[in-house]
Amino acid sequence: MFKEFMAADEERIRMFVSVEIPEEIRKKAAGLSKELPPDSITPVKPENMHLTLRFIGEVPGKRIEEIKEKLNGIKFDAFNLSLKGVGVFPNENYVRVVWVGAENEKLKELAGNVIEALKGIGKEEERGFSAHLTIARVKNKIDVKDFLQKHSNDEFGSFDVDSFYLMRSELKPGQPPKYTVLAAFEAKE
Repeated sequence: MFKEFMAADEERIRMFVSVEIPEEIRKKAAGLSKELPPDSITPVKPENMHLTLRFIGEVPGKRIEEIKEKLNGIKFDAFNLSLKGVGVFPNENYVRVVWVGAENEKLKELAGNVIEALKGIGKEEERGFSAHLTIARVKNKIDVKDFLQKHSNDEFGSFDVDSFYLMRSELKPGQPPKYTVLAAFEAKE
């Protein structure tokens, strides 16, 4: 009800900053969810997989230009990123998310620059940056010990990161999220 009375520039938009993953890597990672109990998980569709550098949350639409300007000031060189291994959040005894790893110093540096540029805007993360590609969200308790051991050294592929994106996230009950690119930011030599 309240949203109907808000001016268009005061509409709140849910946003995040991400690195996009090539389709063949997303599909390979998505295949892992078939090994998890289907009644206990919600697999992430390959087209919705990405590496989040910073979740911003809901902010007034009028701040989009300010956010774009801040992100445009980030300078980074293109780098190669490999996706390898699997893990869970928060821990093996209470699994909420199953993910593929993407640890890389250049990625951490880029995420740090994004986080710093957007300080004071949107939701601040309490935990530090952890590079991961979510493959499934867990609804009920599952045992992942064998799964984690089996896939601990799996390699999913590598690719060059030469851009990152400001994304809009729209959530509707009973539907997967809808992501829209608001802006792209290229590597600057």
